[in-house]
Amino acid sequence: MLHTQGLLFFLPTLLLVPLRVLGQFNNQNLTNTTQAFATAKIVPDVLSSFNPAALLGVEFTDPSTNQSVNVTPGILLSMEQTMKEPQFFLTANVTIPSTIPYVLVIVDPDAPMPQNNTESQFRHMLGGDFHVDNSSKLVNTSAALSDFVNPTPPVGSDPHRYVILAFIQPADFNSTAPSLVNASTPRNNFNLTTFGEAVNLGSPIAGTYFLTGPSSNGTNSSATTSSTSPSSSSSSAATSSGSLKAHDVGSKVTWGLTICLTMYSLVF
Repeated sequence: MLHTQGLLFFLPTLLLVPLRVLGQFNNQNLTNTTQAFATAKIVPDVLSSFNPAALLGVEFTDPSTNQSVNVTPGILLSMEQTMKEPQFFLTANVTIPSTIPYVLVIVDPDAPMPQNNTESQFRHMLGGDFHVDNSSKLVNTSAALSDFVNPTPPVGSDPHRYVILAFIQPADFNSTAPSLVNASTPRNNFNLTTFGEAVNLGSPIAGTYFLTGPSSNGTNSSATTSSTSPSSSSSSAATSSGSLKAHDVGSKVTWGLTICLTMYSLVF
């Protein structure tokens, strides 16, 4: 068990990155995200449990308007809005050490359709070596194991769930993960739990999700043939968590200390 003196020593010895304050943080924000995952059946469809210690912000850029589109749990986005790789932000109520690397994963548990998810999970992105910069943005310093593939749910499908998760990166991730996931590894029928156990990934510290359905005109002109999206059961979660702001960060220290303690155990 960690002692207070150890934690106080640990924090000043690392380069700390101040987090931008974009709104009011409280435990209800994390509770809303957790409840949204349960309502959408992301627990247990993707994760056995979900107890976030931070908020994961995801920001797309709509190519038709060049406007930012922020993801809140359960938000319904169009294929066009999710065409480009998003930016990611990790926010908490204390400073986060910039030396800690993170793994980001995007999976679709509804491939090819929620009604018949025989190709679940589809891996839309998997990459390590993300670090928090001075604006709380997660910046990657190495090539992704699986580059981002935009959602392209097939015509006739219900909206898919696209689940985005952040993990603290294990020390040996760069030596163990590439043998399991690389450019030649099929993206469909990926199992995040199995992969996580193989590389000692642990539990996610933050996450969110969005919904995307097929385009209204019945064509998926921007689609890659293998991509997929999330299930109709999750649509009700958008209402229960719609007030959550993806970049909220604030004043209570309980969750921030949870992050620091986790990081402490990783480093020492």
